[in-house]
Amino acid sequence: MTHRYLLITFLSILCIFNSCEDIKDLENSEQTEQTDQENQDNQDNPDDPGQSDDPGQSDVPKPSFYTKVDQDYGDWTGDYLITYTDAGSIIVFDSWDDETYGQSETDLAQYLTGNGIASEHGDPCKSKVTAVGDYYSINVTNVGYIGYEGGGNALAHTSYVPGTADTEYLWKISYKDGGSIWLRNAANDSRRLQWNLSHPRFACYTGSQQELTLYRRGTQTEGPTPDPTPDPTPGPTPDPTPDPTPDPTPDPTPGASGKYGWYELPVMNIKTTGNWLTDASDASLYYAYHLCAGNEKGPGGKKARNYTVCYSSEHHCPVWVAAPRHSMYESGASRTDAYGKDPDIPSDIQYHSKSTGGGCNKGHMLGSAERLSSTATNKQVFYYTNIAPQYSSTFNTGGGGWNILEDWVDKQVCSDTLYVVIGTYFEKYTDRRGYTETPQTISFGGRNDVTRPSMFYYILMRTKSGKSGKALSDCSASEIKCAAFVRSHATPKSISVSEKDMMSVSDLEKLTGFTYFPNVPQAPKDSYKASDWGL
Repeated sequence: MTHRYLLITFLSILCIFNSCEDIKDLENSEQTEQTDQENQDNQDNPDDPGQSDDPGQSDVPKPSFYTKVDQDYGDWTGDYLITYTDAGSIIVFDSWDDETYGQSETDLAQYLTGNGIASEHGDPCKSKVTAVGDYYSINVTNVGYIGYEGGGNALAHTSYVPGTADTEYLWKISYKDGGSIWLRNAANDSRRLQWNLSHPRFACYTGSQQELTLYRRGTQTEGPTPDPTPDPTPGPTPDPTPDPTPDPTPDPTPGASGKYGWYELPVMNIKTTGNWLTDASDASLYYAYHLCAGNEKGPGGKKARNYTVCYSSEHHCPVWVAAPRHSMYESGASRTDAYGKDPDIPSDIQYHSKSTGGGCNKGHMLGSAERLSSTATNKQVFYYTNIAPQYSSTFNTGGGGWNILEDWVDKQVCSDTLYVVIGTYFEKYTDRRGYTETPQTISFGGRNDVTRPSMFYYILMRTKSGKSGKALSDCSASEIKCAAFVRSHATPKSISVSEKDMMSVSDLEKLTGFTYFPNVPQAPKDSYKASDWGL
């Protein structure tokens, strides 16, 4: 089945609110004294700045309340009560003990009304949440900025104001079905703030304790103002410019794939469904992005991204994975073999186990060797959403059809960054060598409803020189090369990469229904030269 997609908005992922500047009083008492004529002018002009639309309207402040958060927000900046809430109590995080760390003896349940918890009772216990780059700092009243520095479950705290590099003291915030809030540590994604009911305290656990509830400060009539386009993702908002190129300012031009302008992204038509990113045109498609979990940085200290995935609930298999390739990702850690479910894709549509079947083994889309910059980042490529069934005897093996193509692609990595899309295909396919394969439903990964793809492809884009030091958005079409490399799943071992594997990117678009590289509109997608790739 092919799918044609609209331009991605990605507005469902993020709404960035501009901070308001403090308004200064620019006039002294003598300057603000109006003449009789000025007063008359004001009466004649009801739209004059400073003139109330309703002079009889009182400016008495509206009462403020903390109300329970029951949705996701694109911007979590504001004042909150961090609590463990059950049927009879609202335990708020507002104190510290050096042995038990985050604790509280304050129960706000007695102050809960139909409007929420009045600010006079909530303000002495509040936590101030502030955006810091992709994450948030949390300053707890009477405690300071909280974080996680490792060492068991212990929280840490400091009076130092954390910056973008201080990820141990920064947090990812997301709303979960059922009303709980996840506060995940930016430096250690597996740790989140929870309440220990047996040993009463707030600390960082891997999910074994009680989930938290937030109450957000707002006025009585407004409540906690919701973001009109809430971000449903349980992870950080992607940075628009984390490309690991030598260019100090490689900002991609925002384009059809949305605000972020990542060069490798295909067009996606995103909408939000509960906590997930789905496709507005095809409800079977889910999207997730993963920033590097090991604190890898690109130019200017920006957090480097790992990959973006499109996953099919119909085929229980990745449809494509898009990622940057660069030498900065390829050393520093070892292969983890940490197979597991992707936290940003619904669990019930993924594989259940590492088991194989249908004559296939576990084929990485983005390979383990391509993400060895840290242990945490390597673990992410072992998410099941990055794994597809590939023939174990002919395709995904030493000298196999896919391995030979992967080895060849490795040689295309350059200092300017190689941008790749690795994809699958689920209709009958015959390649230019005459190898034909048909998709088939098989048992794989603990499921009996997985589609074995008929074809796999790589799409590559980079500068021709590989060392220009320029961002792609600053390059002309003549400086860029891009092409698709396609192999039938029936490709036998020992078949070298040649022009027979190639097609133009636009021809592959016609086959798959996806649109690739919308953020590089000058990319030469309609043609290719084998000689540009040494073939």
